[in-house]
Amino acid sequence: MAWGLFSMTLRGLLSGVCCLVILLWTVTSTDGGDVHVTCVFSEDCVLPCSFLPGSEEVIHWMKPEDKDLSVHSYYYSTDQLKQHSQRFRGRTALFNDQIPKGNASLLLRGITLQDQGRYKCYTSTIKGNKESFINIAVEAPVHLVDIQLSDDIITCRSTGIYPEPKLTWSTDPPSDLSFDPGTIQNSTSIKVDDQGLYDITSTKQFSGDRTNICTVTSGTVERTATLKQQAPVQGSLSSEVSIPCSVSQSDILTFNLTWRFNQIDTILTSTYTNGTAQMYIDDQWKEQVQSLSDSGSLQLHKLTMVHQGTYSCELSTARDTHLILTYLQITPDKLSDVSDGLSPGLITGIIIAAVIIAAVICYLLRVFLCKSKKPTRSQEMNTISPEEEESLSAAANTNDPNENDQSGKPLQNEEGREEDRERQQQGQEEEGSVTADIPVPQTEGEDIDPG
Repeated sequence: MAWGLFSMTLRGLLSGVCCLVILLWTVTSTDGGDVHVTCVFSEDCVLPCSFLPGSEEVIHWMKPEDKDLSVHSYYYSTDQLKQHSQRFRGRTALFNDQIPKGNASLLLRGITLQDQGRYKCYTSTIKGNKESFINIAVEAPVHLVDIQLSDDIITCRSTGIYPEPKLTWSTDPPSDLSFDPGTIQNSTSIKVDDQGLYDITSTKQFSGDRTNICTVTSGTVERTATLKQQAPVQGSLSSEVSIPCSVSQSDILTFNLTWRFNQIDTILTSTYTNGTAQMYIDDQWKEQVQSLSDSGSLQLHKLTMVHQGTYSCELSTARDTHLILTYLQITPDKLSDVSDGLSPGLITGIIIAAVIIAAVICYLLRVFLCKSKKPTRSQEMNTISPEEEESLSAAANTNDPNENDQSGKPLQNEEGREEDRERQQQGQEEEGSVTADIPVPQTEGEDIDPG
């Protein structure tokens, strides 16, 4: 009897202990603090979450700040895609093969600024429930700082940044701000694009005797761009030219090197990865580029006058961009070499213009020669053939030798006088030229035309 009572008491005690253990595992547990994660704008990000492995897993990702907006749900061993919010639909995923091992981490694709905030990870198994909280901060770090020089004004800009960036100017060697107008006369502007990212631009006067430094900072990321102008390089059409790129590369294993003409046209690009270079030369410069030295200097040959200008060497690393400007002045070997610098389009235009001018000159000469060969009407009238001259002489001899004018000269007959008058009148009306010098005697009672 005593043994039976003891057995019943022991079974009841064990049953109570089991109930107590089950009760302890079903109590919802919460981690002591939030997990902070920094995600990069437009890239994928993983939100960590773990639980004690067990069967019948249930996973819910929510955003409490947006009224428990459903981000991702998983139960019955499958993703419940229809329950996802439209804002996150197609952008989330779990590591399904890791769920049996207690991994409920969430992959969030294409991070936007609206994804910032606090997220809740709820997990449940037959062994218990758990809640974890993760805070997301989104950054769009400074990837590139562009620096350019135009008319002694330096422009430094960087785009697509978050949070709001800061830009500062400096020089090497350092300059006294009270005496260096380049560091005082600067202007900086910040704009926000349609995605909520910041674009920053700043300008200042160029300090020609120093290296100009522009630094852009956002969050924990800082990037620098420098600009320096070297002494001009002299070259000729018949010689080879070396343009230096005075940037120290001894401690850099991975970087990009780009040569440009007048800061616009790309001559070549060279990518260095762990000391191995891969170079690309633009088709328009393959004839002029002879080689690229280990120090980055550009070797040119077969130059023409069109290749005179500013050459820029840009070296970019993960943190910095260095821009070196060098002006190449080309001296022609002789006057005829200047034509080598003319572009094909300009040469064609000159040839066409020369042909047109020659055609116009030929046309004018032809018109002038044709006019000079054609006799005028007055010349035709004033020209007397031998037959006409003999006829006039015969007519004059038929006059009565006894008929003389007051001066004693013989008079012409009536027919000869009439022809002379008509010839004089026609010559005066058309050309105004002088008629043939034939004397016209005056008869009694007859008026002589004074013309």
